[in-house]
Parts: sequence; structure tokens; C-alpha cells
Amino acid sequence: MVAPDYPNPDVLLVPGLLRTGASMDALADAVMARGHRTGRIAYSRHEAVAVIEARVQKVIREASRPIVLIGHGYGGVLAVSACRHPSVTQRVRGIVCLGAPLRGSAQARRVSEYRAGRAFLGAAAERLCEGLSFPRVPAHIAMIAGERPHAAGRLVGTLEGRNDGIVGVDETAWPGLTEHIRLPVTHKGLLTDRRVLAHVQAYLVTGSLLGDAGVAARAA
Repeated sequence: MVAPDYPNPDVLLVPGLLRTGASMDALADAVMARGHRTGRIAYSRHEAVAVIEARVQKVIREASRPIVLIGHGYGGVLAVSACRHPSVTQRVRGIVCLGAPLRGSAQARRVSEYRAGRAFLGAAAERLCEGLSFPRVPAHIAMIAGERPHAAGRLVGTLEGRNDGIVGVDETAWPGLTEHIRLPVTHKGLLTDRRVLAHVQAYLVTGSLLGDAGVAARAA
């Protein structure tokens, strides 16, 4: 993948389920430190997927510069899904997903077995359980997967294989990715870990997570 042909695209941040835009503060600071303007998408778990995607698409269409999207968890799923629409594909220069279960979430499926759990996930339940079925999106899509489990994730059951406590590494391995790396961080840590921030900055500068990040990562 070659470096982007634009100096400073705008960056749209899409937080994870049950998280606010403030959860993306560290990412926003890292992005703005490289001269990029940022915006954030707000949504609730009760909003239909189509409604949130339309909001993302509206921001992209109305932007004065090309857009790079950064989505955490469910936010990454929404970002990729929204960008398949032909009205925005030419405006999107890249998507960085942080622990996004593009292939569906085992934790979500487990929680959804219970009425209270499905109510907890709200309108996100179906998309989280099933993942994205379409194989490709006409944009460069990079994934950073965490592989350090934590206690909170174990409260709803043990994930098999490498995982960040919420999302399994294999759940992030979507066929449409152009780049996929893993780091020893938790799902929440993907928002603040200095190595993640360095890889995101490298992507914005060079078009690759491994560009000039200056920190090691393992291919997923």
C-alpha cells in the first residue's frame, strides 16, 4: 500500500458500543498532533445500524477533505459497513479498525442468548453477532488487534485463542483487510496505548500501520 496522495485528510472517530466520544480523546490528540482535523460520531445502542451509518455517510459527503475513519470495536464495524455505500467510497481514503469484530463476536452471541443480554446490546446485537458478510470495501482497511485478555471480558465467558478480553484476534481477521497487526494490549487499551497511537500516526503519514511507527508489532 502506498502513502496517501493527500497531506492532511480529516479523521472521523467512531467510538465503541457504550462508549462516548471522550473515549477517543487520546487518539484525537495523537491525530491532531500530526496536523489532522478530527470529528466524532455519537450514537446510542438503541439506534438502528442504518441510522448510524447514514450519519457517518453524511459527515463524509459534506467534508471538505478526504476522510480517514478510525473505529474502536463496534465503531469499526460501523465504519467499514458505512463506507461500502457508493455515495461515499470515493471520499474515503482509509479505515483503521481497533479490535473490531468484523467477522462477528462470540461474546455478543453468548450475551444474546439471554433476553437481558440482547436488551443490553440493543440494536447492535444482530450486527455484532453476525459480523459483515460482504468481502470487500473499496478503501484501504487496516486492523490493530489486541491480544491481552483482562478480567472484565472473562465475566461473560472465556474466549478461545488470542483475544483482548472482549474480541478474539480471529474475529478481527476479515478478508477485506489490507493490513492486520496485533499488539499485547486489552480492548480498552487499544484506545490509549502508546504503541497503538504510534501505528495510527504512521498510517496517516505513510498509508501503512508499520510505516515509521518506530515500535514493533506482530502480523496477525
